[in-house]
This record gives sequence, structure tokens and C-alpha cells, in this order.
Amino acid sequence: MRMEIPDDWEQFVQRMVLERRFSNEAEVVAAGLRMLQAREEFRREVAMGFAQLDAGQGIPAEQVYVRAEAHIAQIERGGI
Repeated sequence: MRMEIPDDWEQFVQRMVLERRFSNEAEVVAAGLRMLQAREEFRREVAMGFAQLDAGQGIPAEQVYVRAEAHIAQIERGGI
């Protein structure tokens, strides 16, 4: 798939490559898409959690914290 980077983002993308944070423009775009994907997954999980709470299906806070910490660790390892 071919795509064009909008003018208002091109300078930022080029800077990321020039600073050697990414090897090329495609890697910058891919990183942005991974972040968008993670954000959308988070939104779905939050919506599901509120729906479960509304249905009286809550879980203890300790379990929530353990799952959240594991998820954060996975993100930090680049697993998402």
C-alpha cells in the first residue's frame, strides 16, 4: 500500500528518521499505527468493563491491578 504523509506531519516524520529513532518513514508510520491500535483496544476494554459493572459483574480491585500491571509490562516490552 502506498500512502502520502500530510505536509503538517512530514517534518516530524523526517526528524524522527534524522534523529535515528526510526530507520525510515514507514517505521514511524507503523509505530503510530501500533499506538492507535493499543488506544482502540484500551477503549474497547474500558467500555466492556463499564458494561460489566452496570450488569453487576464487578471484580475485586486487586485483580484489576494485577491485570493492569501485566498489561503495562507487556506494552513496555513492545508486546502490543
